[in-house]
Amino acid sequence: MANTPEEWLPILTKRMDARAPKIAELRQYASGNAPLPELGKNTRASWEAFRKKARTDYAGLACQSIAGRIVPIGVEVGTDRNSPAVTALRIVWRDNRLSVVFRDVIRTMLAVRVGYLITGIRDGEPVITSEPPERVITAPDPTQPWRARAALKAWRDNDAEMDYALVWVPGARQRFSRNVKTDSGTIRGTVTGDWIADGEVEEYDGPVPVFAVENEDGRAEFEPHIDVIDRINLGKLQRLVLTAYQAFKARALKGLPEKDEEGNDIDWSKRLDFAPGALIDLPTEIDVWESDAVDIRPLLEGEKTDAKDFAAVMQLPVATFIPDNQSAEGAKGAHKGEIQRAKDRRDRVKAPMEASLLAALRILGIEGDETVEVKFENPEYVSMAEKATAAAQAKAGGKSQRWIDQNIWNMSPDEIDREETDRAAEQLQTLALTGAIPSGGTNI
Repeated sequence: MANTPEEWLPILTKRMDARAPKIAELRQYASGNAPLPELGKNTRASWEAFRKKARTDYAGLACQSIAGRIVPIGVEVGTDRNSPAVTALRIVWRDNRLSVVFRDVIRTMLAVRVGYLITGIRDGEPVITSEPPERVITAPDPTQPWRARAALKAWRDNDAEMDYALVWVPGARQRFSRNVKTDSGTIRGTVTGDWIADGEVEEYDGPVPVFAVENEDGRAEFEPHIDVIDRINLGKLQRLVLTAYQAFKARALKGLPEKDEEGNDIDWSKRLDFAPGALIDLPTEIDVWESDAVDIRPLLEGEKTDAKDFAAVMQLPVATFIPDNQSAEGAKGAHKGEIQRAKDRRDRVKAPMEASLLAALRILGIEGDETVEVKFENPEYVSMAEKATAAAQAKAGGKSQRWIDQNIWNMSPDEIDREETDRAAEQLQTLALTGAIPSGGTNI
């Protein structure tokens, strides 16, 4: 088995190239750029533009709906709220904008199977970044797949006009480079080949600081249902075509001459471009039959049925894709499925996120045996009134105010600390106003 960065480089670049086509396909679906429905070979630019109007970003909506319920809000370390590790990680969270970085890697995971977190160093401080699978790949640890035996990051530096690659193995990292051969602005066609070592091997403490955030079964959230998305887009295109043809009238022709007045053959396939909005230039003696109107309501209902099918297999509310009325019972059931899916995905992303924070502590030289835990908002959305009722019930049930602030009000650790300080100040002010303690100080 490979051990050094140089030995791992050809292995990881080959793996990255092998998965690149599928990642590109999923990225198209998730960004609302799904492949165009096919209806014929004789098309032109105007027809291509018309077909693009048939695409709806169902895959992106599905990913956004689930990602919206997985919101990281802060980090805790054990039960000590004032330990060096807690203080350090809150600074790391703030300086790296980890609320944004972690949400980015969650959306990437949902959209294209896997995202990555890299904990690096800049000016002696830890830097945690979210990376897409187009640039990063790992050789996973068989027992803990979010950890890596080795990792590769490859990218294009347009200013330097060079491609670069970093390869990590436990305790060592090496950079490689190669000349740019394309003007695409991204890493050239394949990652494999032509790399040369760029500097000496760098040593560091600890395991590989690259962590995979992988979706369930290694699939994008919508990947098992791509055929349904294609069917929806095809149905929408057919409706648009029928509507356009009715607007401009479909025509049938009889008695078309084979030769023009000069005896030349007539290529009617070029003169009669049957496309929405196309004008037909015919001799005056030719009769034209025009079509009657077609009822498109069944097509509209078919689109809604397909969208409901997609919502069902994704366990998402129908209203996510069809802003229409839905029964209260149906909406409740759909939200339950969505919430359960969000909880499952949340549990999957916690380990690599917490591992990236442990790597940050290692960079800062802070050791400890306490558990690092990333905190999330409760995925079950409720109104303020419902939260207030739940908070009162939890208080009556003996729950601490801090537990209520965290689990019902969904406050971050920093917000909870500020709230506790404000409560203490209010209590002192109340005691002073009632004469329980002298104003201006306490004898306690």
